[in-house]
Amino acid sequence: MSNSTSKSTFNFFSFSLWLTAAFSGFVLAIYAYLGTFSRHLADDYCAVDFIKKNFFNALWVNYTNVSDRFSNFMLISLSEFLGARSVAVLPALMIILWVIGIAWLLYEASRFNGQAWNRPIILTLTLLLVFFSLLQAPNRFQILYWRSSMATHFAPLVLMPYLASSILRSIFTAEKKPTDHWVYPLLFLTSFLIGGFSEPTALVMVSLLSLGIFSTWFWMKRITRGAALTLLSVSFAGAVLALMVMAVSPANSFRLDNAVPPTIPVLFSRAFRYGFEFIFNSFRTLPLPTFFTALMPFLIFYHLYSPPTLELTAAKRKQTQLMLAVVPVLSYLLIVASFLPSVYGQSFPVERARFAGQVCLVAGLMIETSMLGSLFAQYRSQIVSALKFKLVSVILLAVTALYPLRAMWITLGDIPEYRDRAKAWDMREAQIYEAREQGKTKLIIIQFDGLEGVKELDVNANHWVNRCAAKYYKVDSIRAITDK
Repeated sequence: MSNSTSKSTFNFFSFSLWLTAAFSGFVLAIYAYLGTFSRHLADDYCAVDFIKKNFFNALWVNYTNVSDRFSNFMLISLSEFLGARSVAVLPALMIILWVIGIAWLLYEASRFNGQAWNRPIILTLTLLLVFFSLLQAPNRFQILYWRSSMATHFAPLVLMPYLASSILRSIFTAEKKPTDHWVYPLLFLTSFLIGGFSEPTALVMVSLLSLGIFSTWFWMKRITRGAALTLLSVSFAGAVLALMVMAVSPANSFRLDNAVPPTIPVLFSRAFRYGFEFIFNSFRTLPLPTFFTALMPFLIFYHLYSPPTLELTAAKRKQTQLMLAVVPVLSYLLIVASFLPSVYGQSFPVERARFAGQVCLVAGLMIETSMLGSLFAQYRSQIVSALKFKLVSVILLAVTALYPLRAMWITLGDIPEYRDRAKAWDMREAQIYEAREQGKTKLIIIQFDGLEGVKELDVNANHWVNRCAAKYYKVDSIRAITDK
């Protein structure tokens, strides 16, 4: 941790950190506020069966006939049980939980590494990671504001940091006392349930836990090495079991629509190619967010490791230089892993299925430039000292802290559209209930346009969305037309 001899510089750095955290947090608050206008869409209507039937029977029916993913079913079922308006609370809840989980993970990781970053550093890095991930999401609407997609592709990413933090904390505390026996089955169950949200995140978990086991086995020298291997192994087993349970689901035949999956060589060839294309397209289409994703962590860590902080030891420098080569490869492999299920069944992943890959890309880029910043700070020549690069870095950080204001301004412009649609949806639902009370069972309602690739109610009463909506509102049929 940096303890600058210049009080003003240190205060300016703290101010820049808080400014960065505040502006990033403002954008996330607006994202959360937009979520209050979320309403049922497409698959959301089908959730009515989840609370009308015996839960475990409904879980089995869903697993065998609808989807191999079982944990997203549980989250949707719980949400529907709490009330229809819970869909308007989930976006804010998920963002808050993600921020808390990542902050906890950064705290445990820094403590495990012997650094123990202070709260401003952890909060700023956390908010930057969440902000840049959601800013660059391939389809933010589907990820945040469509419950069915959120429960599949966002929720597991929210929960994974809690699992990782628990593992790190258990390893760290094992140096003082043996790990309680109940921790192992709890980690196994947690890993199993998180893995059950979707195949892409399950494969990312399996990949990360495999890397953790490999690294612990070959390089960890602590006395807790055995406990660490056990903790990682039981978590790995839970994720693998979740993946196997999803793989053998009878519902997969419906999702694949009897299509012949690619052979293993073709599968991996396409996945590696799609992963590269995804990274290239992300950099090409989002140059400004990519630039700031890389620059801001670089500036933070350059300042942290600039004089008069302690110089990195030769071993630490060598380790950091090695990681500079490892992190991009690891990020790429994690993206490929998240793409594999989609490549197996649907060719190039749809937008919502690319979010896990986007998070891996953002996190990898931030980690890479953070290490670059710490290494550049070790170059302590007279020229560097004369030009006061440390002061320049903190001034640049204060300037770049304003970047989230651009995203905030753009997002504020979406509020009227979201609010008006929510009002119209509420009015339409009130009309449905009124018609039902009058004894009408074959309803004709106003049709809205679909949103961000999400299907709205159709003119055909036999469309699957309409059938689910009819069950949801307890009527015989529903048709949606542009002019009632």
